[in-house]
Amino acid sequence: MTTRSFDLTRLLPGPRYCAGCAGRVCRGLDDVPGVLETRCDLEGGTLTVTYDPESLEERSLEELVERLALDEAGVVGHAVYRLEGLD
Repeated sequence: MTTRSFDLTRLLPGPRYCAGCAGRVCRGLDDVPGVLETRCDLEGGTLTVTYDPESLEERSLEELVERLALDEAGVVGHAVYRLEGLD
C-alpha cells in the first residue's frame, strides 16, 4: 500500500478554485483498479490516494489524475468562465 498526494489547486488552474470540479476529479478515481482509498480535502485543495503499487504504477496514477483534471477544467481553464452560484 502506497499513498500519493496531489495539489488540486495546481491541477485545476484559474483565478478561482472550483470545488465542484475538484470533487468530480476525486470521484473519478473511485472505480480505478488498484486504487484502495481516496481522501479529498476540497477546502484545502488536496487529493490523497492510497493505492496498490503492484496493481497501479505511480506514473500511471499521476497521468490519470492529470487527465481527469484536464477533462474537468478544459484546456482554456474552466474557472475563468464560471458563473457565480452555478456550482
